[in-house]
Amino acid sequence: MKNVLYDEVSLKVKEIDRADIIVGIPSYNNEETIENVVRAIGKGLSTYYPNLKAVIVDSDGGSKDKTREVFLKTPVPDGIEKIVTQYKGIPGKGSAFRTIFEIVERLGVKMCLTLDADSRSITPEWVRALGDPIYLHSYGFVTPYYLRDKHDATITNSLVYPLTQALYGLRIRQPIGGDFGLTGGLVMALNHQRLWNYETDVTRFGIDIWLTTTAIAEGFRICQASLGAKVHDAKDPGSDLSPMFKQVMGTLFSLMRKYEMKWKLVKTSKEVKIMGKFHFVELEEIKVALPELIEKFKQEKFQYRKLWKNILSDKNYRDVIQLTNLDVEDFHFPADLWARIVYDYAVGYCFDGEKEEILMSLIPLYYGRTAAFVIESHAVSEELADAVVEGVAGIFERMKPYLIKRWKKAERELSKKEF
Repeated sequence: MKNVLYDEVSLKVKEIDRADIIVGIPSYNNEETIENVVRAIGKGLSTYYPNLKAVIVDSDGGSKDKTREVFLKTPVPDGIEKIVTQYKGIPGKGSAFRTIFEIVERLGVKMCLTLDADSRSITPEWVRALGDPIYLHSYGFVTPYYLRDKHDATITNSLVYPLTQALYGLRIRQPIGGDFGLTGGLVMALNHQRLWNYETDVTRFGIDIWLTTTAIAEGFRICQASLGAKVHDAKDPGSDLSPMFKQVMGTLFSLMRKYEMKWKLVKTSKEVKIMGKFHFVELEEIKVALPELIEKFKQEKFQYRKLWKNILSDKNYRDVIQLTNLDVEDFHFPADLWARIVYDYAVGYCFDGEKEEILMSLIPLYYGRTAAFVIESHAVSEELADAVVEGVAGIFERMKPYLIKRWKKAERELSKKEF
């Protein structure tokens, strides 16, 4: 897409001419929260970067409420520019980022921060926490590090975090956290990717894991910024997360093909530096409908049993079917079985043509593992629940040889078909 920006936005960018820092906000129907987000950003910019020319950009997905109007009306300190635009292209968070990236490049910005529009816990200090590693310490990419309710971010906890750690060897706790810091150089590299010309999951919810994985695989210096609590418009993990799930996991699995030669060489993981002090705080509790989660897992076997049999190893398939026969009071879903299942699915996705159905059939298995995590962490604090997540990530890492073995087998079978 050549004309990423609308004419009036291009004129506004020309008028501003240049900037040192941009804070981009991808928004959609966030009128209740965006005012607080803009105020926090404005105060953070004026307090911690008073000598930098700053711009706040609202890249909106065509909100049906007053998000854009609230953004424009919210006052910011003198000297800070604001740009509001409805982004072009496929509806999705990634398209919102593309517009932000284009403005960053045109203004020659050295530092770009992105902050979620639905954040209820953002403070002005988040601007410094995400910005200082770039501004003062020459990091190329900054991911958030915050405490969340143990039942929030279940896709991260059960899939994205452990798989990213095992594949690429970096313990980045929130690889799809949404609040990031990027150098202008990284933005430019991302902005010129050919994938923007096509309809991909990166234009939607796949954007966050694409940013993180690309930064890792392309060798950018990475750290984590301690942001305290993450309180936002969270959802019960049992609610319909299928679009987000498919877009995130489809992107993650697709990148395994692109960066195959990199992750295959990774044997162990290492800590990623956390900048700033971290402290545990009181969080809003997210209620989970546990019986419904288990029931979804059990009922979906009738629809996806054939696919499970094709994708999973024989033993993993038998174990899954046994789990679907358990009563709620006896329910469990071992973490090592879950790791093998995810690796089976990674191979199935990368070497099979029915990608949409493959991802859909993984969702009930994810519900099953999420239900087991809810049971395992029922009576423990957020700190101990997080230790459970770390333990699962360690299991993924130790079982990586299983992935390599399955991957090589799929490669051999593919080569036989081609000849």
